[in-house]
Amino acid sequence: MLVFKDITVIVLASICCIVISKESGSTESCIDGPWHKPRPSPEGKDYVECLAWKHNTCCYANLTRELLENEVLGLYNWTYDVCGNISDQCRRYILQEECFYQCEPNVVKWIAPSNDTFVNVPICASYCDAWFDACKNDLTCALNWLTDYDRYPDHGLNKCAVNRPCITFAEMFHNGTGLCNQMWGDAFRYETSSNCMVMDFDQNGPNPNNKVQPS
Repeated sequence: MLVFKDITVIVLASICCIVISKESGSTESCIDGPWHKPRPSPEGKDYVECLAWKHNTCCYANLTRELLENEVLGLYNWTYDVCGNISDQCRRYILQEECFYQCEPNVVKWIAPSNDTFVNVPICASYCDAWFDACKNDLTCALNWLTDYDRYPDHGLNKCAVNRPCITFAEMFHNGTGLCNQMWGDAFRYETSSNCMVMDFDQNGPNPNNKVQPS
């Protein structure tokens, strides 16, 4: 997700104006990331991943095809499997986080000064706990996945930093609070109130994140 260290991306210099619909609470603009649309809109049958957002999304169909076929390898030259293959259930949550970053319009309400990411987006405690439960027995060597990996000098793929052994998610993050508050730096925060977001929902229903507002 977001902008990893040692990855240079070109982002637009203009500052996006955030417009929020009074009727739905949803936003009418997207964060200014390298693969984001200027504003959310529906997609068609070639939109094949991140399906919860298909009817109003900040990501293009070709981005979803890339995620389905290669996860984030083609976006960041980055792999989830640094410490061996992670489990399918854990992989799904991590991929959903990428979908959330790329496709969720409402994160613009917490836009960072750089305009290409966000800060302290409230994620529902129940979602964080379920994510931790899905990954707790998988292995990682990074607390902050944005900054704590090194890169191979020849091909640039991410790898464990020196003296950072692979340990379980349970040992690294301890619980859902630690996972949501630390895995992606300050992008997210564990939220116990009902004013919180989820990273997956029924594509045939409304986006529950529309109602969530900065406190």
